[in-house]
Amino acid sequence: MIEVAIVLTFVSVMSFIYVIIQSFQEKNRQIKTRLERLKPMLPEYTEIDAELAQPLFIRLFAPLLKKFAGITTKLTPQNIKKQTEHLLEIAGFPYGLTVNDFLVVKLAAPILGVVGAFFAVNEEQGMQMKMMILVAGLVLGLRIPDFFLKRQATKRQLKLTDELPDNLDLLTVSVEAGLGFDQALLKVVEKTRGPLAQEFKKVLHEVRIGKPRRDALKEMSGRVGVEELQTFVAAVVQAEQLGVSIGNVLRIQAQQLRQKRRLKAEEKAQKAPVKMLIPMILFIFPSLFIVLLGPGALQIVDNFSKMNK
Repeated sequence: MIEVAIVLTFVSVMSFIYVIIQSFQEKNRQIKTRLERLKPMLPEYTEIDAELAQPLFIRLFAPLLKKFAGITTKLTPQNIKKQTEHLLEIAGFPYGLTVNDFLVVKLAAPILGVVGAFFAVNEEQGMQMKMMILVAGLVLGLRIPDFFLKRQATKRQLKLTDELPDNLDLLTVSVEAGLGFDQALLKVVEKTRGPLAQEFKKVLHEVRIGKPRRDALKEMSGRVGVEELQTFVAAVVQAEQLGVSIGNVLRIQAQQLRQKRRLKAEEKAQKAPVKMLIPMILFIFPSLFIVLLGPGALQIVDNFSKMNK
């Protein structure tokens, strides 16, 4: 049993080391891109020099971990990989995680959960309690990666929804000032920061390499899964097909989004008293009862004690 736990621990640690290595490589990707632009001005730099420039830790473990990730990817069904990739796209690939990285995490997390539960078990506990702890560790390891990814996707979708009205205002002003739709999108990308600006940047990149703007916008709306953005893209595509003024369409869309956001805020405000009722009953009312009824209760107890004497 101990040998199995040691093997599982080794596999889990190696998997997370792979993910950490991939995250560091993702952070350095922009720097590497800039260095590629300066490469003609630099002295000749071979692949061996680049490999020797990496830390010894990465040179030792990166090939083994990449091979392990490749095996994990091959054994994973195609539909699961597509679902994972779609969720990662919605979440914006947090921490630079790719599909392979996340599949490795999903494989290593239950192993770590079982190993952690195994070391948490005491000999004094009964067999039923030991099995419950092991099952709890396994379930947590299976659920935590998916929970993390879905939470990141939801947070990004909410941020996209919040950013859309302001970005549409800037887009409307730019179009009405005489810019084309692509130039207006570029202006939004230059002046704003956030996931929506990143999505617009991807659309512009796809348009530049030859993809029709209509297809690029539709792919963006399907990629993020936000209803408001899908409505905006459908209105822009329809206006382009019918020859309607883009400026009027953008202005109407911005007004509708602001009205919808205001209605959502009013709905949350109406739900607030109901949500506040539970903490008031549990925490505030007992304190009030103690302050108001406490002195009277103490006096009654004192009077009864005197009567008994």
